[in-house]
Amino acid sequence: MTERLFPILGTEDIPMLGRERLMDRIWGDISKTTPSNLSIVGPRYIGKTVLLKALVERANGDDSPFSLVLYWELGFHPPQSDEAFIADLCDQLHETLGVDPVKYSEHRSELAEDKTFLTLKEVMDLIQMEGDSILMVWDGFDKPLSQGQLTGTLFGNLRDLFNGKKHKIITAARAKQSELAADKQVEDSPFWNMFDVNPVRIGPFDSDDCQAALAKGGFQPQRGGEKELGNWTGGHPVLFLSLLNELHADSVTEFDNTHVSAAAKNVGQSLADFMAKLWSCCTADAKSTYLAIVESGEIETRKVSREVQDSLTGQAFAIGSGSKLKPSCTLMQQHIQSAKGQGGGIKRSFGSTNDYESNIRELLELRLSQIKRPINARLHRLVTQSISHLPSDPDDCLNNLTRIEELSLDTVWQVEGEPNSQLPADVISAWTLSPGDRDRTVKDRMDNNDWTIPTDRLQQILILERLTGSRKDFSPLSRCISKDTYVLLNAIHSFRNRTEHTDGQQMPVGVAASALLLCIELLGCLSHELSPP
Repeated sequence: MTERLFPILGTEDIPMLGRERLMDRIWGDISKTTPSNLSIVGPRYIGKTVLLKALVERANGDDSPFSLVLYWELGFHPPQSDEAFIADLCDQLHETLGVDPVKYSEHRSELAEDKTFLTLKEVMDLIQMEGDSILMVWDGFDKPLSQGQLTGTLFGNLRDLFNGKKHKIITAARAKQSELAADKQVEDSPFWNMFDVNPVRIGPFDSDDCQAALAKGGFQPQRGGEKELGNWTGGHPVLFLSLLNELHADSVTEFDNTHVSAAAKNVGQSLADFMAKLWSCCTADAKSTYLAIVESGEIETRKVSREVQDSLTGQAFAIGSGSKLKPSCTLMQQHIQSAKGQGGGIKRSFGSTNDYESNIRELLELRLSQIKRPINARLHRLVTQSISHLPSDPDDCLNNLTRIEELSLDTVWQVEGEPNSQLPADVISAWTLSPGDRDRTVKDRMDNNDWTIPTDRLQQILILERLTGSRKDFSPLSRCISKDTYVLLNAIHSFRNRTEHTDGQQMPVGVAASALLLCIELLGCLSHELSPP
């Protein structure tokens, strides 16, 4: 079998091809007299890691403004707490200082003995005082951000490591922190103010990248050959290089459009699983939009959200052309049409446990998209984030439940409580009469003459139970909120307890999906009850 010309999937050391424009921008920014901290954003499989490793190699060269380069892949084993993050970072720096174990022996000993923020900061400050600087490259940063286990306190401390220092940091993730951070304090942390406001976006190959790959492989495109490569792949690096590998395997260096079409037929079959993974990275909204584009040939960009546009163009599925979005990857079009042609409907999608787990995310996303009037954008985004962890990381799906419950309850009391955070006077009057006055929850408030809405969330749910008439002997006195909203919040609170006390039990996909469906229906109820008519 002919060896592949370009290593792509399934290999650890993939050399960078093209991307010179991106590399020049990054290198220029970090080589300035006052270098910038950068965030690199791009979808899965688009080449972020390849670019970063090439950057690390260059930063370790003779012309580098940095004395030390730390590369940290956070996606494999993301830290699950602030303390774990700092301890892992201490280990990473300890390993990096191993390039000169004699010079940095004392610093390495400190990091090994005491893996705390104070020690980490002391070591990094001393390294700068000694005239050295560190470039830290954090790859896969989306994973710990979206898991929601890290707090704003950590990010405040991390800012102290870099702000106003010679040390610099580059992060890479699939989206901006405002789209990924589950914790509001993390999203709003001054940590992000250190970064260039314009993230470095990495997407499909541009014409220069394609030319670099062709030159590297010694290819000489003939009539329509290069254009046909673009039509079939949209410039997606994996698909583009896979086609070149196929041509190389057939000993074709001078190729036209017919050679490319023949190679694409074989590649489409061999990469079916990979394209299924690409497709699974899309939200239900992006999928339905793409199917509409394929069916009609184009769609007006004004009818498509910016998020969906970025998703489809970033993955090379579509391309902007004036005021239209048009399909740009024939391989993906054929893959989707083939899957659609197999039919089977709901039985095919959910006929087995594996099918159910593979497709439940899209079903939940579709249901969420039907809620057209979200009453709180952050609440809506928290649910969206939670769904995105299916089916691969069900244990992370419910990390946002506490935030969802608390934000939902805050929204409820904005309409059901008084401006002074008290229960309404008519509710107090009704509850202090028989038979409500015998209820323990009410009696406690009567005894203390305190009708303030409590801060404890369970107590809030107990009050909401009575307010909505969901408790025996209580008539519904709520202004807007229904029994359904109470029932959903109460169930979510029970699931929240499940996530906070796991006892080592893994979360089944089906259980996670059930909890997320409760969250979606809660959004639906709140939207119906609180939106103006």
